[in-house]
Amino acid sequence: MTALRPARMNVPGNKTFKMRTLSAVIMGLCVGGQAFAETNNNNDAAAQDGTISVITVIGEKTERSIYDTGSSVEVYDEDRINTTPGASEIDDLLQLTPNIVDSGHGNNMPAIRGLDSSGPSVGGVASFAGTRPRLNLSVDGRSLTYSEIAFGPRSLWDMQQVEIYLGPQSYVQGRNAMAGAVVMKSKDPTHYFESSVKGAIGQNNYSQTAAMISAPVIQDEVAFRLSVDQQKRKSHIDMASYEPVGDADRIEMTTARAKVLFEPSSLQGFKSTLGFTYMNTRSPQSENPNQYAGRIFYPEERPVYIAKSNSAVWDVSWAINDALTFENNLVYSKFEYDRHTFAEKNPALKADFTTDGKEFHIEPLVRYNLLDSKLHGLVGVRYFKTSQDEKYMNSVGDHPMDDKTTTTSAFAEATYALRPTVDVTLAARFEREERSRNANATIPRRPTIDLDYDNTSSVFLPKVDVSWKPKADQTVGISVGKGYNSGGAGLSLNKFVPYEFKEEFVWNYELYTRHRLNDSRLELTSNVFYNDFDGLQIEQALGPDDVIIENVDSAKTYGAEAGARFLATADLELFASVGVLRSKYTETADQGGKTRELPRAPKLSGSIGALYTFADGFEFSANANYSGSYFSERTNDSKQKVDAYWVTNAQLAYVFDSGRVAMFVENAFDSDAETFYTHNQLDAPLTLRPRQIGASVELNF
Repeated sequence: MTALRPARMNVPGNKTFKMRTLSAVIMGLCVGGQAFAETNNNNDAAAQDGTISVITVIGEKTERSIYDTGSSVEVYDEDRINTTPGASEIDDLLQLTPNIVDSGHGNNMPAIRGLDSSGPSVGGVASFAGTRPRLNLSVDGRSLTYSEIAFGPRSLWDMQQVEIYLGPQSYVQGRNAMAGAVVMKSKDPTHYFESSVKGAIGQNNYSQTAAMISAPVIQDEVAFRLSVDQQKRKSHIDMASYEPVGDADRIEMTTARAKVLFEPSSLQGFKSTLGFTYMNTRSPQSENPNQYAGRIFYPEERPVYIAKSNSAVWDVSWAINDALTFENNLVYSKFEYDRHTFAEKNPALKADFTTDGKEFHIEPLVRYNLLDSKLHGLVGVRYFKTSQDEKYMNSVGDHPMDDKTTTTSAFAEATYALRPTVDVTLAARFEREERSRNANATIPRRPTIDLDYDNTSSVFLPKVDVSWKPKADQTVGISVGKGYNSGGAGLSLNKFVPYEFKEEFVWNYELYTRHRLNDSRLELTSNVFYNDFDGLQIEQALGPDDVIIENVDSAKTYGAEAGARFLATADLELFASVGVLRSKYTETADQGGKTRELPRAPKLSGSIGALYTFADGFEFSANANYSGSYFSERTNDSKQKVDAYWVTNAQLAYVFDSGRVAMFVENAFDSDAETFYTHNQLDAPLTLRPRQIGASVELNF
């Protein structure tokens, strides 16, 4: 995997126009839903000496270069996001990452190295069991919930950096990181005035409206930053309108963020950032074609998810001296999700769901740098508490549920330079989780069903990493680490049968290499991995027409990711990445004991691309993403097997002193390849979205 920027890139000049009134007006228009333009990076951080420069990786709680990072990670800074065709949300980046399958809009989050990051279940099964994703997607230290990831706003507007990690990150991220992690860091306020606007339009009624303003309040001590982004489009599937949601095919997401930075001159090394974020989204639950097949169907009156959240994040950092730094991350959030269904003509079709919840998280840590920098690392603790009230509403009545989780953990990491060319890193996390889940369900002609689950579990998650660095830009290393996801309980989807499932664990073994060659114009990276799962949670059949979650007897995945970036000339950068994957799991004896492949685990995947700068300010970028064939579901039904497919995207941009104009095309060859079969009774698979041609304008003031 790679984390580099092109050596030469057109960037707007660092001109600042004092148009504060205009910026404020545009911010107001943006909140109201009008369309304007995105920020550019005014700092050309890429090297200007004909080499590819190295990006600092920040997502594992420690700043370090890719040569000091053993995890398989893909890194996008603002420059790289801007030159990725049509990139406006995190899915646009995930789809380019090898060994990740993002099957499209709806219940299913991406599969990473064959592991469904949604968790063991999606849709109704997850609603009754409590959602526990295996992907930790965090924005400024706050981990998003399942509904926010699957249906919610994941905007790339005003982002400083995005990092995509493949493989277990439990030892550093904690809960819900068994498949991997996505770490998003938004920009902080600046001690100088800057503002940006962006407007974009495209086919399928696509539009983006975004704006940002940052300015000092007290010179060099206090500054603020405001940003807002709204994106809209219509689904390519024709859907009907019904109350209270209106058009079911309408997809919208809004993100608004405010930050205040405090760096008092009287306290050297102290920094405090307080941020507030509002997220609001609505979308149909799926974009499968409309079809009916008995009890299984995708109606025109498609269920619609509406998700909202408000959160506050307070970060504190204090460099006490050259050896010690104290940091703290505090998060409080409230969220609500609503699933709406159409039951006006047939009350039996009602299946509404509502969730109201809140979260609190605090994570203090101390960084140390001792023995003339031969020993460095961190030690910290974390406290997390969440509670949510849920209600399932059907034609019979209302079925209340509640879910509470409290997690306490301690973690540490130490890197010691055993020799000038050999580093040994020891890391560990001890975590204790208390979880309770209660549900009450009523079925006609049956006694009331109660679920009363209360469990406390503890886990120790170690990691060891040894790296050899014969040169500053050459690294070979090996790591061993443990990941996990907690257990739980739920009700079966159709008959409301109570059940429980245990924790799942994985031992992850990786061999990694990092090389910068050819006068620093070529970088090669690779990660070879083997994952041995214990008690992997997976959906299993309960009779002919019901589903529960069980722990399977055995599961393994192995494969590799490799990436290359080559600065062919001062104006042309080429890049490529490839993923190979093998997976298998063994059913329980009650399920038949057969060995099968994990769903959405193609044996081969990858991407290729290029960035070419020419004339005076023009950029052309293109990429093509390949996915090999894979099964959509756990039984490996041939009717639900997806064939291999390619997707190609391109963008032409002109960068000038105070902005950027771009034209882009996604799915340039209008492929309608299937990406996911939901049920073997339906010929209504998810497909790639049709070709979308659009344009955007960015202005910086």
